[in-house]
Amino acid sequence: MTVLEKGLITIPAFNEAETIGDVVRGILGENLGCDIVVVDDGSSDKTAQVLGSLPVIVLSHPVNLGYGAAVQTGMMYAVRNGYDFLVLMDADGQHISSQVGLLLEELRRGNDIVIGSRLSGDSGSYRIPFLRMAGIRFFSFLAWVLGGVRIRDVTSGFQAMRREVFTVLSREYPVDFPDAEVVVMLGLRKFKVAEVPVAVRERQGGESMYSKFGTVLYYPFKSVLSSFIVLLRMLREK
Repeated sequence: MTVLEKGLITIPAFNEAETIGDVVRGILGENLGCDIVVVDDGSSDKTAQVLGSLPVIVLSHPVNLGYGAAVQTGMMYAVRNGYDFLVLMDADGQHISSQVGLLLEELRRGNDIVIGSRLSGDSGSYRIPFLRMAGIRFFSFLAWVLGGVRIRDVTSGFQAMRREVFTVLSREYPVDFPDAEVVVMLGLRKFKVAEVPVAVRERQGGESMYSKFGTVLYYPFKSVLSSFIVLLRMLREK
């Protein structure tokens, strides 16, 4: 197995004062030996105050730039500070810190990026609404057709990746709704993408960025268009 040395857990956060404290304390309780960076993406609630009392690195955006920009900021920090691997988790409490080890085990087996799947095995009490499930299946199909990657839960934000992967993504990560686009990009670059079953919880507080009506309409259109653009760009580079 490959040895994983210096690791960083990255948590994008926007108005997650209700949950971010418990998320961080849960990670610390696992004694994973990883540093934790929280990217405060222009929160207008008390997220900054909560983070001020926690032993984490805080990177703050002056305004809300979007999920993808927050992830990219965390990845850029990991590149500049010499981390060997990065774990990406949500700030809303859905991802369970005890499951991080499952992702790292698959990373040690030689995979370049491991996605925690809500659709394989026992995902606990979490249930995905019908329309969102249909969207996940469609984008998983898109990632297979365009990128050659067979992943069931392509929209999962619970991921672990090697330095080679987050170095590339730190330069090219989409600003919003990166899901299928990123998997297509990694597949075309011949990275080894794997998934592992994980348990997840219902959101513990706040509001999902996918719950707004405008987002529901814009998300699939943008994801399909961006995935095709990635394919065309990669074909042009060959």
